[in-house]
Amino acid sequence: MQSENLLDRAGDLLSSGHAGQAATLLAPVVGAEPGNGVAWLLLARARMALGAHAEALEAARTALNLQPRGIEELFWVSAAYTALGRHDLAVTAAAAASDEDPGNPRLAERHGRALLAAGRTAEASLVLEAAAEIAHYDADVQVAWGMALFAAGRPLSAREAYSRAVRLEPGHVRALAELRRLSAAEQHIRDADSLVRVADEFAESLRVPAGGVRKTSETSALGHVATVAFGICLAVLLVLAVLIRVAGVEVPMALLVAMFSITGAAACLTGYTQMRR
Repeated sequence: MQSENLLDRAGDLLSSGHAGQAATLLAPVVGAEPGNGVAWLLLARARMALGAHAEALEAARTALNLQPRGIEELFWVSAAYTALGRHDLAVTAAAAASDEDPGNPRLAERHGRALLAAGRTAEASLVLEAAAEIAHYDADVQVAWGMALFAAGRPLSAREAYSRAVRLEPGHVRALAELRRLSAAEQHIRDADSLVRVADEFAESLRVPAGGVRKTSETSALGHVATVAFGICLAVLLVLAVLIRVAGVEVPMALLVAMFSITGAAACLTGYTQMRR
């Protein structure tokens, strides 16, 4: 029951944009319950939000091993592979997820975005066009379809798709951002050649290079290290508590003091980096 409460809390933290705190909560859970697929999935999401893509892939693949062919597991494996620039594997995982649940707009969007990140614009257009027709009610899919249209050199059709998303969900953040981006790009379109150039530049901006995009924020990296260290310290303290309470093992006081000091320092560093976000 305690782990379920922790998972609920971690999910709430992720939803509110506090990925670092979520990762801190989840680290001891997966350490104590390595077969908890839900915890691994949440940890994958947290690590993706922190920009720790390799660690996110590790967590997502662990969840997939626990639940083979699971659509959420395949979704996050694909997302992590895309972020790392490993596009063939990203597309394969996304396609497998879509095959498991045909017609699921979120999975179709992931498949299309994996293709766009790989520079496979024509294939992405086919996938997202079909998804946009089926899921005509889904604003996120309409935005992804609009991006594929712009990348393919069809800015007017892209504007229609973005506007459709805004009508479906007024205030849709991504749709409004893409509309602004499109409007800015259209200022440079004067003839057929400039249209091709602008569309190619947009398509290139969607590509993720091999090896992924390096995260340059020192604070984010420091925050990730701090949250992982804090989680490990908590797990060690839990083990020591069990040894003392249940097994009656005598743990040296110096070790306890050192562990509490390290845990406190990691907690302070985690809090500091969270405030800097």
